[in-house]
Amino acid sequence: MSARSRLLAAPALLLFALWGAPAEAHGIWGHIHVTGWAIENLPEGEVRDFFADPEVMNAALYGAAFADSGYWPQGGSLEAPARAYGEHTHWEPFIEDFVAWMQVHDPPPWTSQESRLRVAFLMGCASHGLQDELFDSLFIDQASLHDGVGQEATDPGIDGFLGLDGWLRFAPTPWIPMDVLLELYAPLDAGVDADVIQRSADLMELIYLRRPEAAATLGQQYAPRMPWTRANYLNPDLPGSLRAEVLPTARYLQALWDRLHGASLAEAPVIYAWPDAPRRLGSGEAGSLDSRVTLIFGAGLRYGETAPRWEDAATGAAVPFTRRNTRWDNPWTRLIRVWPDASLAPGSWQEVTLPAGVTLIHGGVTTGDFTHAVQVACEPGPMCPPVEGAPVADIGAPAPPEEPDAGAPPEDVGEDAGGDVGEEDVAAADVGEDVGEDVAADDAGEAPPPRGSDANNGWACAASGRPGSAGGVAWGLVALLGLALGVLGLRRPGS
Repeated sequence: MSARSRLLAAPALLLFALWGAPAEAHGIWGHIHVTGWAIENLPEGEVRDFFADPEVMNAALYGAAFADSGYWPQGGSLEAPARAYGEHTHWEPFIEDFVAWMQVHDPPPWTSQESRLRVAFLMGCASHGLQDELFDSLFIDQASLHDGVGQEATDPGIDGFLGLDGWLRFAPTPWIPMDVLLELYAPLDAGVDADVIQRSADLMELIYLRRPEAAATLGQQYAPRMPWTRANYLNPDLPGSLRAEVLPTARYLQALWDRLHGASLAEAPVIYAWPDAPRRLGSGEAGSLDSRVTLIFGAGLRYGETAPRWEDAATGAAVPFTRRNTRWDNPWTRLIRVWPDASLAPGSWQEVTLPAGVTLIHGGVTTGDFTHAVQVACEPGPMCPPVEGAPVADIGAPAPPEEPDAGAPPEDVGEDAGGDVGEEDVAAADVGEDVGEDVAADDAGEAPPPRGSDANNGWACAASGRPGSAGGVAWGLVALLGLALGVLGLRRPGS
C-alpha cells in the first residue's frame, strides 16, 4: 500500500492524532493574512510594484505559511528533521543566510521569474518570524490576563475567528525553492532532505491550507472561552494584535529589500515602535502590560549589547525599568521590550532611547541613537486630548460569514483531497506515532519567561484539553475540528 493510500485509509487515526497535539504559534491563516495585508499597505514604490505580480504575491504568502510546515505533529523518522528546519526558519540567522545566498548567487536586479519568486518566498518566511516575535511577546500576555488562555488557545482560536468573522481571502498555492533550502539547511546536520520538506509541506497543505472552511468551525468552538481575544485580535491600538502587526511587517519587508540590495541599517535599525505616535502608553502603572514600550528592528540585533535608557522627558530623571527581548530570549532579536519598575505620572512624557553601538546580524554596528517619545495615558482633558490620526492598516472589509455545516460529512478527506498530493505523502502511521509522548516530553522542558515616534511616521490548541467535547456532535464536525486543530506541532525553545 502506498504512503498516500495508508494516509487516506485511516482518516480517524490522522484526525485524532492531530486533535490531541498542541497547536502553538501565531496561526498559519494569521501569518498569511498579516503578510498579505502588509504587502497591500506598502507605500507606492518599487517594493509594492514587485508584489504586483500575482505569482510573486503567492510565493510570499506561501512562504508565510511554509515556516510552520515543520511543526506539524509528525511522527517517526520525519519528526526530528522537520522540526529542525521549521525551528530554524523562524529566526534571523536563517533569514540572513538566505539574504547572503541571494546576494552571492542571485543578486538584483531579478530578471527571471524564478528569482523573483525566491525573493518573495524569503520575504514571506521572514514576515512570519517577525510576526511570531511580536505576537508571542506581546499579545499572548494580554489574552492570558483577560481570558485566562495561553498560546495553545490563542493561536488556533484566532485562526478560527478569522474564518468565523469572514476575513479569509488569501489562499496561497505551493511554491518551494527546494535547492536553496537544502543548501541553507545543510549546516543543521539534522537529516533535512527534499523528502522531509516536501512531505511536511504536503501535510500542512492537505490538512490545513485546503480547508479554510474548517476555520469557522474552530472559531465557534473557541469563541465562548475567549471573548476578549475575539474582540481585540484585530484591534489596531493593541500591540501584537494581527492588525497592529501589519505596518511593522510592511516596514520589515522594506528593510529586507534594502538588505538584499546591500544597504546597511546601521543608521536606522529601528523600523517601528509601540505605542506608535500619537497613541499613548495605556498605563503608567509599574509592571503593567499596558506600560510596555517596544522597539522593532529591520534586522536582528545582538540583544546582549542593547543598553536602552528610560527618562522622564520633562525632568531628565532616569526611570528604573525591566528590559526583555522576545518571549523566547533570542540572542539575535527583532525587538526589545521595556517597562517601568516605578509608576509614571499620568500625562507625563517619557523617552526610551536605544544608544548606538549594537552589532547587526548582517554586519556592522549601529551608528546613531534612537529615541522614542511617548505620553502616558491620563483622564481626557487639555493634557490628554482625544488621539487623532493614529496609523491604522487598511485590511479591507470581511466577507459575509458563512455558517459552517456541522453535519456535513468529511467527504473529501479520503477521496479528492489526496488525489494530487503525491505518493510521497506522510503515512498515517508516521503522523500518529508517539505524538502524545513526544509533545508531553518536550513541553515539560520549556519554561518561557513572563513576557509618537519618527520610526512610525508616514505609514498609514489546548494543552489542557480539547476546545470542545465531541459528545453529541456529528462526525463531520469532529473531523473538521480535528483538521483545524492540526495547525502545528510544538514550538519554540528559541534560537
